[in-house]
Amino acid sequence: MKVIDKKGRLFGLINIVDLIVLILIIALVSVGVKRFGTKSAVGEATTSKGVITAEVKDVRDVTANNIKEGDPIYDYDKGTYLGKIAKAEVEPYTDETEYQGKFINAEVPNKYRVTMTIDADIKETEDFYQVGTEQIRIGQEMRIKNKKVAVFMTILGVEVKN
Repeated sequence: MKVIDKKGRLFGLINIVDLIVLILIIALVSVGVKRFGTKSAVGEATTSKGVITAEVKDVRDVTANNIKEGDPIYDYDKGTYLGKIAKAEVEPYTDETEYQGKFINAEVPNKYRVTMTIDADIKETEDFYQVGTEQIRIGQEMRIKNKKVAVFMTILGVEVKN
């Protein structure tokens, strides 16, 4: 048995031109379904004013002193505006260390912890909070920046005001 017979049919079953047209139609349909197919809804998002409580820890005094109230905060990677620092409190940084077989919290020399509250526009869905283009969650670590500093902050709390 020949692969292509005298009439131009593949294995005597289907014409080669018809097979190519059929493959093109199937490819176009699959691309169309993939591109324009239905997507699951993320949920209704409502934007409200809110407050994010965050901490920046284990930083030098230069960094701690340059985190000031009224300064804007941006996402480090995307440059998205996150909000404005409403309050910043600087305190000595403590870390757990071993002393005579016991673990104690001891102050680390020349290191500081900054607790700040950030006024932000927060989009609230039933699944997550979103600030700018970033999803935020308590315990999440984010890299932030402004004109003076670039640091990692850990989110301690999110409060949406109605």
